[in-house]
Amino acid sequence: MSAVLLDCKVVAQAVSDSCRAEAEELKKRGITPKLGIFRVGEKGPDLSYEKGATRTMADAGIETEVFAYPADITQDDYITEFRKVNANPEIHGILAFRPLDNIDENVAIGKNLDAEKDVDASTADNTGKVLLGDPAGLYPCTAAAIVEVMDYYKDQIIEVRKAHDPSYELKEGGDYMTGLNVCIVNNSNVIGKPLACMLTNRFATVSIVHHLSKVEEKNALASGADVIVAAIPFRNTLTADMVKPGAVVIDASVIREKLFDADGNPVINEKTGKQKTGVFGCCTDEVAEKAAYITPVPGMGSVTSAMLAKNLIKACNLQNK
Repeated sequence: MSAVLLDCKVVAQAVSDSCRAEAEELKKRGITPKLGIFRVGEKGPDLSYEKGATRTMADAGIETEVFAYPADITQDDYITEFRKVNANPEIHGILAFRPLDNIDENVAIGKNLDAEKDVDASTADNTGKVLLGDPAGLYPCTAAAIVEVMDYYKDQIIEVRKAHDPSYELKEGGDYMTGLNVCIVNNSNVIGKPLACMLTNRFATVSIVHHLSKVEEKNALASGADVIVAAIPFRNTLTADMVKPGAVVIDASVIREKLFDADGNPVINEKTGKQKTGVFGCCTDEVAEKAAYITPVPGMGSVTSAMLAKNLIKACNLQNK
């Protein structure tokens, strides 16, 4: 058996199309949805993320303004500038790049960012709303993207549940997540923990394993799950023996490694002259031979970006009632 790929680009496009339609409705009311990107210095990952976020926002009908400051900006100056952007009614959401050098993020951002503009869902206020299942909250983009993919492919998940439990039947008007056995291989504040809350709020049966879990316990919990969500920063760490035959595997890992050819020589980009970098997931090749469905890598990143746009539209609506 070879797993069927769950097309993440289709999900991302559906989210983007929905955002564009909502953005057009807001513009008819004289409201132009706008994201403010707050960047310090010119770090490569920040510039890359900025470029991608700007493109994603444009596709969704959302404007973007970049607020860039020198790498040596002081914390006091950073806070002053951040407060100006936060107070600007034309900016409906702020994406502040981190980590920050020589600046206390919890003070500079955490204490000065309005929860309704927190499109990256990093404030304590939004964290609490995730826990409570408050629909007015803004949820972490990757965790929300995983739920979005699950909902989009719910028919496939129902199919997997029926294969494992022939007596299973989705009741009319019921939620397919009720009783769904999900194992999350991640314990972070931006993926594992909020995702567990989002799923248990819909009565899924959720287990979380991480690098400190005992190997036997980790394998037992993962191999009993209908759906495995893995976001592990190391390649080939989710192995076939951790996967139940015919399960759904969502690989939300983003592992960047420099590329080498068969002889061990760096693979060079002819245009830039620099060594190429590949993006990988955490699953071994054998996982795809055992699962029924699996997400490609890269794949989840496009949905995560789309969820940033969805959060921005939601933030805009919250601020304009």
